[in-house]
Amino acid sequence: MNPGRIVDLSQPLDAGTPVFPGDGPVRVTVLDQTSVNLSRIDLCVHSGTHMDAPFHFFHDAETIDRISLDRCVGPARLIDLRDIAPKQEIHREHIETRYNAPLRAHAAVLHTGWSAQWNDPRYFSDHPGLAADAAQFLVDCGVQLVGVDMPSVDHAPYPAHQILLRAGVPIVENLTNLDAIGADLFQLIVLPLKLAGRDGSPVRAVAVTELRR
Repeated sequence: MNPGRIVDLSQPLDAGTPVFPGDGPVRVTVLDQTSVNLSRIDLCVHSGTHMDAPFHFFHDAETIDRISLDRCVGPARLIDLRDIAPKQEIHREHIETRYNAPLRAHAAVLHTGWSAQWNDPRYFSDHPGLAADAAQFLVDCGVQLVGVDMPSVDHAPYPAHQILLRAGVPIVENLTNLDAIGADLFQLIVLPLKLAGRDGSPVRAVAVTELRR
């Protein structure tokens, strides 16, 4: 079997990982480094590259351990939005005008280029955001998962979170390295930890593309 080319889309997790304001820092404690290396990590489940479960916003919705793995693996469409300005809202027409054909993919990954601001204080405040009409458009297209290279898919009062998560569409935030994918269509794999009853989880996100001849 030809496995294709694998591209890591995940931000590193360590004590220096930028975190959403109020979430608290990532803490790494070395428990033993004599006969073995043993560490402990304390972090908000929304640190680094992570997945939001519907339970993040809705008490009666799916927790992260109940999300079907079928939603976490599948063909994805990379949507090039790198011309979007800081703080600008991404509307339905921004997505529609980039494709002549209907948006047919298991997942939609929004490529804004914002991951380049990862260590900038503006990263969490000035990122673009998905507007309600764009979020509803993705739901109407049958998208099963939405990924973004920003710290959040939107800004308060979080209209895109509300629409996507109420529809049962998990959100993956803080993706990176989207430039390296090199294709509009690819296989996306984003597997969360099986954290019982929780609202989200860090993920290791990867893109699998066809090997170039």
